[in-house]
Amino acid sequence: MKRILMYMAMVLGTVAFWSCDPQEKPDPQPDPQPALQSFEVKVDAVTKTSVTYSVTPSLLDKEYIAVVKLAESVEGLEDEEIVENIFADIKAAAGAEGLTFAEKMSKIAVKGAQDHVELTGLAVDTEYVLVVFGVDPAKDWAFTTFPEVVEFKTEAVELVEYTFNVTATVENNTVSFKVIPSDNNISWHLFTVPKAMYDNYTDPAGEYQWTKDQFYQAYTENEIQTYAGMGYTEEQILAAMFLKGEQNLYAEGLNANTEYVYLVAAFEIEGTSLLIASEASEGTYTTGDVAKTGLTFDISVTDVEQMRAAIMITPSDLEAPFVWMCQAYDGVSTPEQIMDNIVAANKSWLDMGFMSYFGVQDYTGGPGSQYKYKLDSPDTDYCVIAFGYAGGVTSEPEMVTFRTLPGGDPADCTFDVVLDNTATYGFSFNVTPSDATTYYYSDVCLTSEYDEATLVAQVEEGIQQMYEMNKMFNPDLTMSAMIAQYYWNGTSAMSADNLIPDTEYSVYVFALDAKTGKVAKAHVYPSFAKTKPVGTIVPQIELIGYYSGDEEAGSIFGQPEATAGKAIAVVKYNVDPAATALYSAVMEGNGMDAAEYDDAYINEMLKAYWSSITLSQPYSFFVTTWQKDQTVFAYAEDANGGKGALGRLLLSPTAEEKGNIEDLKALVAELNGNSKTASAVTSVNAGEVVTGKPIVTVKAKETVYTDIMSSSPAVPYVEQKTIKAGNLMQLDFIPAYWVR
Repeated sequence: MKRILMYMAMVLGTVAFWSCDPQEKPDPQPDPQPALQSFEVKVDAVTKTSVTYSVTPSLLDKEYIAVVKLAESVEGLEDEEIVENIFADIKAAAGAEGLTFAEKMSKIAVKGAQDHVELTGLAVDTEYVLVVFGVDPAKDWAFTTFPEVVEFKTEAVELVEYTFNVTATVENNTVSFKVIPSDNNISWHLFTVPKAMYDNYTDPAGEYQWTKDQFYQAYTENEIQTYAGMGYTEEQILAAMFLKGEQNLYAEGLNANTEYVYLVAAFEIEGTSLLIASEASEGTYTTGDVAKTGLTFDISVTDVEQMRAAIMITPSDLEAPFVWMCQAYDGVSTPEQIMDNIVAANKSWLDMGFMSYFGVQDYTGGPGSQYKYKLDSPDTDYCVIAFGYAGGVTSEPEMVTFRTLPGGDPADCTFDVVLDNTATYGFSFNVTPSDATTYYYSDVCLTSEYDEATLVAQVEEGIQQMYEMNKMFNPDLTMSAMIAQYYWNGTSAMSADNLIPDTEYSVYVFALDAKTGKVAKAHVYPSFAKTKPVGTIVPQIELIGYYSGDEEAGSIFGQPEATAGKAIAVVKYNVDPAATALYSAVMEGNGMDAAEYDDAYINEMLKAYWSSITLSQPYSFFVTTWQKDQTVFAYAEDANGGKGALGRLLLSPTAEEKGNIEDLKALVAELNGNSKTASAVTSVNAGEVVTGKPIVTVKAKETVYTDIMSSSPAVPYVEQKTIKAGNLMQLDFIPAYWVR
């Protein structure tokens, strides 16, 4: 999308091909010999976004380069400084591409006459310079002539007085636009947003202080990027967004009784580049009440268990949007009251189209429905409610109530706690309650520090604080629903991490009363597990070399898309033959300081990312970024299962250290030839590089993804929501019900 997004830079910024520090003076040193070479440089043509030039050298067999730069980047510089500036740019660009300066120069240097060379992607109404000078590959590409500098300026976009006759017709919360441009040959684009959103960005005293045109530009860029994210080609984006002649557009499901603003402007389309050709025109309209649809629902709740029920909702119109929810019922609230509470608590999400459903919702566990609906707690009144919603409520709510079967007394629940695995810095275990409806809390502590009364008080206080905090965001939240969200029931796999090596720990499990948040009974398992001592084996990590992913190009690992533009770092782990296992991981940044990033910290951070390394082939092949620090960590286990201290190696690949790709091919061929198993080297590690700070915990609630887990609506983290109808697209805070 580089070209199609270019118009933003044309208006809001400038384009520089290489950035640099004018004070930097990289090699090669200047060696100008003006008498040996001269150039006739001519700018043939300049458009809004391109330049066409010709260069005629006096010597046709000598190399030279021609570079276009922003005029301001060389303003006030002497000839030598201009060249040094350009060389610094080239060196920076080369390093980022995994090329040496010489390799980059060999790609951009030319010989002979260059006639009518076109360079596109320039910014409109911007001053540039075309710089030409000779270079000598035999002298490390030192420049041989002082630069010829020719100034030029791209054309400005002359805003044309195009006008648009726009009629906005509102019916309830639906709007229809009739757009008549003053010129049927121009391309134009229209969008609409709530005026409050528009005012928030354009308020002169506000946070953004955008002009009308800046808002239009930013919104249109967002729209382009959204289409691109949906897989549209450049041509498809242009066809979808930009129209010609008289058009009728419409959208439904807008926010009710809300003032909207629309903006429309003309565009010039040059190939796949966009240029705003007129000032954005604007207008306003106000939506009315939501149109009632008469939508009805057939709600069935059958086969109710302690914590599950078979739920099916069938709307009378399978194409109409609606909201439905299953939640605890207080026994007195009317369907209207419950609906109003749902809308009040979730309106912003509802108006963006989240929490919306179409068609039959089947959670019966029968044909076409894999699972029954999972509920929070036994012996509890619930309701299932459904109502139409499209920018506002479109139908009367319908509701069915039911009560789950009684569960056991949490005070009577027992727990089977079984050790799974022990390690140097932690251990894992499984907890199985005798009653799957009982929620519980589990943790570990030093055997000598178990104080039941203190721990019970801390857990109960934490539960109450968590409940009060969650109630701030969801006033209707019950304690049972909160307990179900954050605590365990049924069989759970636990892990205790970041523990002290060679130390004894106890496990405790507190059965919870889900309705009160109190501990019903405490269970302790003293001296449950002892962590292993620190191992005796420390692997040494050796850098074999850095190689160019562009040169590899899939010829070794068969993943050209993974290695393109990247470096391939090869490391070898030298480890004592007594090692029984070897593991490795890579982390972004410099983690070589063992005082700042000690072994316990790194082990915790990387606990989900360790990869097993075959001891008979102790190599890793990492895809990494040129000129960027990454740290490889490795540990080995000894015969006693003890995890030894970490080996560390800093990766920071540069083009100057780049190895011959044939050496990499030979190494991989050797490893594969020596392999007796399926562990032969066949791919590079293009997986996730760990970033950020770890969250240190001694436990984690296991998430089971095969169930509908909660009756409460999820609040998604979404940067934008895109809904499309005809040629209108709404983003961000716009409701989401376009004509289907």
